[in-house]
Amino acid sequence: MVRESDLYNGKKVTEADEYTWIGRVGHGESRDSRAEFKCLSVLVSQRYAILPAHCAMDGDSGVPTFMELGTWRVYNPVHLGVCRPNRGGFCVPPKHQVDIEELVVHPRHRRHPSPGFLQYDIALAKLVRSVELTDYLQPICLPPADGDEANQVGQRLEMAGFKIPASAGWRVREDDDWRQKVTVHTASFQYCTSKKMIPVQLSENNLCAVRDKHDNFYPGSPLMGIEVVDGKPKNFYLIGISSGIISLPDADRDTFAVLRIAPFRKWILKNMHSNLTAE
Repeated sequence: MVRESDLYNGKKVTEADEYTWIGRVGHGESRDSRAEFKCLSVLVSQRYAILPAHCAMDGDSGVPTFMELGTWRVYNPVHLGVCRPNRGGFCVPPKHQVDIEELVVHPRHRRHPSPGFLQYDIALAKLVRSVELTDYLQPICLPPADGDEANQVGQRLEMAGFKIPASAGWRVREDDDWRQKVTVHTASFQYCTSKKMIPVQLSENNLCAVRDKHDNFYPGSPLMGIEVVDGKPKNFYLIGISSGIISLPDADRDTFAVLRIAPFRKWILKNMHSNLTAE
């Protein structure tokens, strides 16, 4: 459900029960402090999550092994809840770490440096168990089957996630380790083409969007639309997940590629209903 007041509160740090479908993709042993997190995932049911395909491939850190869900603050022990300063002692329960049982990468995905590597950059993870849903852990709806995709260009959309740690020369901000939300602008392919930094081919499976450089969230961050019922915002649904920056490093703002979820809705549901094993 959408709490309308949260849409207009002007805050960058989310409420604890806002955008609760965002997970972190873990590499290594879930109980090992050396586990690495390089991407985000989006929970779409109690047992399935979507993530970028390039995050599910066997890279320097190996394939992902677990998901961290219900995270409000990154640098917080798994077994402890987290309290937000200046919030009157408000605290939330500990986050959850759940192992991945199976990963399925879209069969048409191609690894970088193939020019079309962003066109099918999607994977689906099946968890070893269904997670218990709470106020602080909920899935997001898939896009409607009859959505108007043409209206997703030239729009301002909600995006939420966790920031990639600041590199040398960037000022670290106090709230950078909390889950954050920003507004991004979707742009035309013509605009995106003028901002490319790598040889990349986008298709109808993609959107491109523009954001402030300080809002450099991990790949897999969700872009969301809102279902309106009787003139009121009712539910969020998943429009896309971020794939990677495609603009030049010295650009004033980051232009990044987004994988739209609507073209893969049937593929996602087919795999969920068949209980996976590579469809």
